[in-house]
Amino acid sequence: MNEKISIIIPYYKGEDYIHETLKSVYDQTYQDFEVIIVNDGSERAILDLIETNEAFKNLKIIHQENQGQSSARNNGVKSATGKYILFLDCDDLIDKTFLEKTHQILSKNKEVRICYTKGKFFEKTDKEWVLQPFNTFDFLIENCIPITALIYKEDFEKVSGFDTQLNYYEDWDFWISLVEIGIKVHKIDEFLFFYRIRNTTDSLTNTSIDNSSRLSDNFFEIYKKHYTFYKQNGLDFHNIMSLIRENKKYKAKYYNEWYRKLIYQFFKPKKYQKIYKN
Repeated sequence: MNEKISIIIPYYKGEDYIHETLKSVYDQTYQDFEVIIVNDGSERAILDLIETNEAFKNLKIIHQENQGQSSARNNGVKSATGKYILFLDCDDLIDKTFLEKTHQILSKNKEVRICYTKGKFFEKTDKEWVLQPFNTFDFLIENCIPITALIYKEDFEKVSGFDTQLNYYEDWDFWISLVEIGIKVHKIDEFLFFYRIRNTTDSLTNTSIDNSSRLSDNFFEIYKKHYTFYKQNGLDFHNIMSLIRENKKYKAKYYNEWYRKLIYQFFKPKKYQKIYKN
């Protein structure tokens, strides 16, 4: 019976991190896995050395022109032979029990088709990545599932993988597509996933933080794409505008209380200037 996990690692300028990421994979307590690195247009030297390293068993490296992470992940799955898929970025880490514990959840409960864990940031900052408990309504407003979650390959194929037209939020869009077809989600309440916030300013995470216009455009595309599902869950456009209006009324009432103005003026002067300057 095939219980293999195919670990897909999109690779782009990850020479300073890939060995650490692979170590976290090959140290796993669950050893029925293959690793597929998809080089998305980076130099091959480091990967050529990795490919010849006998310590890295069941490893395949695919080279492609630079097309982005979504394309790299999609191409990785095409070569996958496992029953399950796990996406892991080339600078992130997983605890040695990640595969064992997520696989156990999926294999014992056939209704659950996505399993993820609590996460922590590391390198530039060291704190919990706060991922809210899953419920569909809140999830449609803000993603709570990291890209590194164990799924079934057949489910990936059902929704045709990642939308390569999206620049951001492509993982959120992918999860919405799965939840939309009725897939159940489970979160393990342990820190088994570690998400690197790089110290370097050229990391994908760091460069996307302030790009609010492109983020907004991508979110709008996702909203249009899944609009029927949003409507089914009480998030049609009219309801969203109503929520915004009610929130605005609440804030106006909240901040106009005389004692709050006084507290903000004396103890939070920067915020006071921002809120009450007009």
